Amino acid sequence: MSSTQYLQVPKILPHRKSRSRSKSRPREVVPVDEVVYPSVKDRRRLHSPPMPAAEPRIKPQSNGYTHTFSLTNGHVNSPYTNGTTKGITYPATKPITPPTIETSNHEDLNGDMYTLRDCSTPPPEPPLRQKIIGAWKLESYIAYPTPESPIQRPTFPMTKNVTGFIMYTPDGYMSAQMLIPGQQSFKRGEGEEPQWAEAGKRFFAYCGPYYISNEGSGREEILRHTFQVCNLPGWIGDVQVRTHHFEEDGQVLVLGSEEPTEIKGDRRVPVLKWRRARDNTSGTPPAPMPQIKISGPGEP
Repeated sequence: MSSTQYLQVPKILPHRKSRSRSKSRPREVVPVDEVVYPSVKDRRRLHSPPMPAAEPRIKPQSNGYTHTFSLTNGHVNSPYTNGTTKGITYPATKPITPPTIETSNHEDLNGDMYTLRDCSTPPPEPPLRQKIIGAWKLESYIAYPTPESPIQRPTFPMTKNVTGFIMYTPDGYMSAQMLIPGQQSFKRGEGEEPQWAEAGKRFFAYCGPYYISNEGSGREEILRHTFQVCNLPGWIGDVQVRTHHFEEDGQVLVLGSEEPTEIKGDRRVPVLKWRRARDNTSGTPPAPMPQIKISGPGEP
């Protein structure tokens, strides 16, 4: 080996890819003019192949009623009848009969399981002037004590057998009469002074216009009696307020006074109960009698 020969080490070139030792196959060259590009429409078909139309799925009804659905292509599809829709054949299905519920009330489909009571709004309360019109017969006249009363118990100023009437007319007038029955009768013009005095003590009456006024909250219907005529001269011209309320579904009228009244020297709270008199529109007069005796309950 000569001295001029050196050991040559192959150098690695930077950024140079190593070639594959296997022989590469020759590539087929296609001329540019022979390349055929697909149209825009064909490109869409290549990228998204056509998909079959979805068939409508209809859930069969279970309540026994037949529903018919019409599609856009004109075919009729019914799950309960024989028919075809795009090659799909539905078998014949027998309609389901709903169960029969035995009920006494046809408006309640649940029978007696859920029964609601009739809820009706009560009618508005009629005004006092409408309720008070008519004739009322006296049932009781009781005077209740006040804290200053010497006798702390109810008393009966005109006895328990007192009788009488109070009347209210639609045109705004009233009249009240009360009588203690049991006096010995005497003919007109024959009585003595003591008999006439006793007759005056047993009777009390007055009459005149009555008024119902609205004086604000809590005092919407204030009833006032006027004493244009009265058998007690000291009461003529008075205007007195009467408290009022109804009992027994409007058949009993309870009247009183706002303040205690002096009764036989004692200040007490009077309470009078009047029951509505029967309708006498179609009544007939009684037969003539020589004498009509007025007596209270329990008296002959």
